[in-house]
Amino acid sequence: MNEIKMEPGAEIITFPEIKSVIRINLWKIVMLSLIVGFSTAIWMFMKPNLYQASAILTPIGEDSKPSSALGALASFGIPVGISSKVEELEALFRSDDLTVRVFQKHNLWPVVFGKDFDATTGKLRIGWKDRLLFGRGGMEAPSDWDAIRAAEKSFKVSTNKKMGTLFIAFETLNPAGSADIVGYYLDEAKSRLQEEALERATRNKRFLEEQIGKSMDLLSRERMYAVYGQEIEREMMARNREQFGFKIIDAPRVPDRKSRPERTWNISIALFLAFIVGCAFFLARRRKI
Repeated sequence: MNEIKMEPGAEIITFPEIKSVIRINLWKIVMLSLIVGFSTAIWMFMKPNLYQASAILTPIGEDSKPSSALGALASFGIPVGISSKVEELEALFRSDDLTVRVFQKHNLWPVVFGKDFDATTGKLRIGWKDRLLFGRGGMEAPSDWDAIRAAEKSFKVSTNKKMGTLFIAFETLNPAGSADIVGYYLDEAKSRLQEEALERATRNKRFLEEQIGKSMDLLSRERMYAVYGQEIEREMMARNREQFGFKIIDAPRVPDRKSRPERTWNISIALFLAFIVGCAFFLARRRKI
């Protein structure tokens, strides 16, 4: 139990040898750990605080009972249903189009990019990596891709399929700004769902009106009238914004504590790793001697 076996053919390192190395070089190892820990602390405190606001929502579905009108509508090849599953909501919130729509409508550049955005010129300060790797200029007007890349870093979307809920969160330098952005995503997602449902209902009604005018069969006309009534009902439901698409379980709140960086944890990890590396270094150095 006093030995640590290395690879086959390698020398065996004993615990007494490790203790001896630590005892002889303890002050050096401690100094190394303190230097690394102090450097990490300086680096961590140079990083700004980030604040995350979040919301939890669940899709609103229709009654799952079979409907003859819905069956008739499907038989004509017309898309039916305005209920949304949690997976469909996840795809919507992850879509680049929704992100671009939110950024363009609400001008989120100052909130998301902070000092990197010049409100006077309306231009974004480009980082050295983008300038070096992609040939971008020092100052450029923000583009849709800047919004998409910012969302990839700051916007989080996850689902709980067991509970049937969706979690979304946004992280910025501004606590109130984070809560506002989550609210913007919720509003724009609902607006997009409404627009699609209303457009679908209008298209379906127009198609049905044409088919009713052409059909001479009374049974077919009766079925199409039932479908037409169903589409009117769906259009009315789509206009009811509060009861359409999804229901918000937990609304976004302004965070009162930072989400990152975790300074104490990172400094502790740095101290521990520096101590381990110091022990390994002096042990290897003694073996070479």
